[in-house]
Amino acid sequence: MKKLLIICTTLIMMSSCIEHAHIYQKLSDEDAAAIPYQLGQRVDFVNQDGDTLTYEVVFDDTYPYDKDRYYSRTHEGTGKIPKDDYYCYARTVILECEQNHTLGFTILPGKDLIFYYGNDFDLNGSLLSYQPYASLDETEYTNVHHEILYSQYTGQLIYDWYYNEAFGLLFIQYYDQSLTRVPSRQDG
Repeated sequence: MKKLLIICTTLIMMSSCIEHAHIYQKLSDEDAAAIPYQLGQRVDFVNQDGDTLTYEVVFDDTYPYDKDRYYSRTHEGTGKIPKDDYYCYARTVILECEQNHTLGFTILPGKDLIFYYGNDFDLNGSLLSYQPYASLDETEYTNVHHEILYSQYTGQLIYDWYYNEAFGLLFIQYYDQSLTRVPSRQDG
């Protein structure tokens, strides 16, 4: 009996040292669709200088996401996002243009979006809040997520961006850089 008690105690102690498998929260189809881009798709934007830049979707993957592993904006390595332990599935989509600039989007359950603007800017936000419509360059969009931030010290614009689940990024201004989506014929 004493021997059995020692064996059971040892097994319990050993099992507490083993890292348990993480249970990943599913990414719903609705959440995954919040990033409307598909592999190979091309999207045109006009930058702050009036130049048209064509971005192509070069990466699209759904994978187990946790604080220690995610696809970086260049999808060449791994990095860390300052979040608590958060185990779920995520979808990352990366668009690149010939000028070697990237746009990255990672969606998590509950429509939490992480947006990467080149190597300069990361934005975390929820797509659950939106305004009913917005007009950008004479094109009207419905259900638009909009965020704007000014420096509390200088009053200078830091960023202003508009996002729509049907079309993706509509507009981003980051300090003196900007991109405005060029509507396509399919926008109808």
